[in-house]
Amino acid sequence: MKLRALTAAALGLTAVICVTPAAHAGASKPWDPSATYCRLRVHGGILARYVSFGADRGRLGCPLGIEQAAAGGGRMQQFDGGSIYWSQATGAHAVSGRILELWQGTRGETGCVGYPVDDESDTPDRRGRYQHFQHGTIWYWNDGKVNAVC
Repeated sequence: MKLRALTAAALGLTAVICVTPAAHAGASKPWDPSATYCRLRVHGGILARYVSFGADRGRLGCPLGIEQAAAGGGRMQQFDGGSIYWSQATGAHAVSGRILELWQGTRGETGCVGYPVDDESDTPDRRGRYQHFQHGTIWYWNDGKVNAVC
């Protein structure tokens, strides 16, 4: 099988995009785009979210390993500044910092809150940050407290 290499510029970053058979997060076509950052491949829906955060020059930094299976048919990949989790039901979303620590401490995607459904945001009063998940929300307050509601 022949691979076709394409050069793409995303957010001012240049990456080599290779077309390979679909087998990764968010792949719904017979071909799955992938790119190499810091010598590691990033694929499909995880790649799209990673690029939206600035890829290896953004807050997530370099991949720490390859994409892995997650519960319920999902996928995940770890980066210097957090992880991106993907499921068919929720799409790909980054989880990082204290929210990631609490979420992983409560069994991550298999725990009471499930997969992330959006990315982390500031609270309206700027007193903390929050992230919504399938079955709840996790808050990280500026005073260091972290709470999950399922």
